Amino acid sequence: MGKKTFCALLWLMCAVSGFCASVSFQIVQHNDSMSSVCNSVLVIEDEILNSFFNSGYIVSNSPASMSSSAAQDKKLWNLGYSEAVEGAFDDFIQIHLYFNESTAKNTQTVALGMIDKIGWKIVSLKNGKTVEEKTKSIKKTMGADTEDNVRLFAKDFAVYIQGVLRKK
Repeated sequence: MGKKTFCALLWLMCAVSGFCASVSFQIVQHNDSMSSVCNSVLVIEDEILNSFFNSGYIVSNSPASMSSSAAQDKKLWNLGYSEAVEGAFDDFIQIHLYFNESTAKNTQTVALGMIDKIGWKIVSLKNGKTVEEKTKSIKKTMGADTEDNVRLFAKDFAVYIQGVLRKK
């Protein structure tokens, strides 16, 4: 490879990476009856990560965690936020999944029907301002509740968040 070709490719790679948006996210599971992170959470985490990556974002995430109190929520927020700041990301997103206590007992099950609502907070790390903070009930699926339903929900959610980030 010639010197000119190498320099052109190097310049192109630097230019492309310089314009990439970066996001770090964390998922917090809320359900006192489960002893570990549910597979539904892991599927949602995977789908969100893939969606952002496939859309050209530099993306990282903290491991999915469980919380049973506001104090624990705050502790997890501080941990995820500081990791995102240290990683020099543009934005930090914390996602809360609230499981139905009566139907969500088996952590191996992957079903959207076990989750009652989702909450999220997006913060710009460049200026520390909250971009969006919302909670939304999850519509229960009709018929068979499958892993595909969970993946579709997570992908739609990730596309929505990407739209919010583009508008900021």
